[in-house]
Amino acid sequence: MKKNQLVTALVVGASCLGLFANTPMNMQVWLKNGEQQVFEIDQVDSVTFGVAQQEEFKPLNDWTFLPNNNRPVPLSLSNEQIAYVHTGNDFAKKSFSLINQSHDNENLFYSPISLQIALGLCANGASSKGSKEIATVLGFQGDNSVEEMNQYFNSVILSLNSPIDSVILKVNNAIWPVMGAIVKPSFLGVARDQYYATVRHLDYVNEPTASKDTIDKWAALMTNDCIKRLNIVIDNFTTLVINNACYFKAGWHVDIRESMTKNDTFMTIDGNKQIVDMMHSEDTYFYTQTDDYQMIELTYGYKNEILSNNGMGSYSMLLFLPSEGKSLNETFDAINWDSISLKRTMVDLKFPRFGIKSSLSLVDNMKDMGISNIFSSYPFAVNMGSVVSDIVQDTYIKVDEEGTEAAAVTSIVAAGSALPSSTASMKVNRPFGFVIREKTTGMLLFMGKVNVVKKVSKDE
Repeated sequence: MKKNQLVTALVVGASCLGLFANTPMNMQVWLKNGEQQVFEIDQVDSVTFGVAQQEEFKPLNDWTFLPNNNRPVPLSLSNEQIAYVHTGNDFAKKSFSLINQSHDNENLFYSPISLQIALGLCANGASSKGSKEIATVLGFQGDNSVEEMNQYFNSVILSLNSPIDSVILKVNNAIWPVMGAIVKPSFLGVARDQYYATVRHLDYVNEPTASKDTIDKWAALMTNDCIKRLNIVIDNFTTLVINNACYFKAGWHVDIRESMTKNDTFMTIDGNKQIVDMMHSEDTYFYTQTDDYQMIELTYGYKNEILSNNGMGSYSMLLFLPSEGKSLNETFDAINWDSISLKRTMVDLKFPRFGIKSSLSLVDNMKDMGISNIFSSYPFAVNMGSVVSDIVQDTYIKVDEEGTEAAAVTSIVAAGSALPSSTASMKVNRPFGFVIREKTTGMLLFMGKVNVVKKVSKDE
């Protein structure tokens, strides 16, 4: 069973605290399959929850759940919003290129959509300059750029959470303010109404470790245990944590039989040979070959059934293999993901089972892209002076005969202060790249590269 997931966290800090109310004995979460589950506080090391003195809104220990939606909601966007997909993909490409520079010979897995949604929510607590910087970098312009950004991400969240082609993709948000903090009305309203964020206080001052355990428990539930511990620091200066979690689970539309998998050789980035489990499928795919690379599209969805998007499906992996002598990083940077041209072709495909588990620090990358103000001022989320101090993304992906299982956890931390005409052959036996996308718009959800084939475990 396969899944792609991600969690995004924003942590803010200061030292001024107030009183908090009595502690509930359990908490309720919204699971990836749309169910709600209650777990006892002792399951998360007895964290103390509380409610601030904040009478003008609903109590902050209320949970916000996405609207129940049992029917597919295709990602149908206006022309203006389609333009935002393209600028979002441009952000994805540029940020991935920057990350690549510091992870040249490493395996890499990254979720641009997680980071974009996290930054979008983050922008609502930033100063005017800070929110404008984030909106601009994400491709939103004009006097109403932040409002347009919120509306766009609201549409994306609602669509991605709907059932399409047997693909499970869930996007969750949560806000964890410190005991005694007042979440400012404008920030709270947007977080709940447009990002469907759950809100609950945690006692960072007296119980920072237990508070971190609670957030980790939420992340594990949202990602089906693919990511159990977030690579963020929680201490007694923390005032706010904002989480975004995305979960994706899908099988291949074209059957890839395990009986066809054989041991074969893969040449690593260092020129070493390794024996890998090489999967094999000979079937009709959408495919292209240029002087620079071969590329194949592996569609997700029910096997042998009519898919959405006029039978083309709504989600797929694009797997590409650079030509002999071509650089994987340079090839990745050169591909225009908004204008991929593929032709229906019979392909004899061989590619390895693989997994990636990593952690990425993204502060310098975001500064290089033009986001800087939030690192010196983050004033409008809670009533405590704060600055964003770190942005981290933890990732996990596993690909095999059944499909794809993956997770990414982004943490933004702040602190006080046509018919086949011929048969092609594609054997992925050297470093390769891939993306996972929403096909109807081309929105990039995940991006990665494999220089050395590895196996990963959720328990590592």
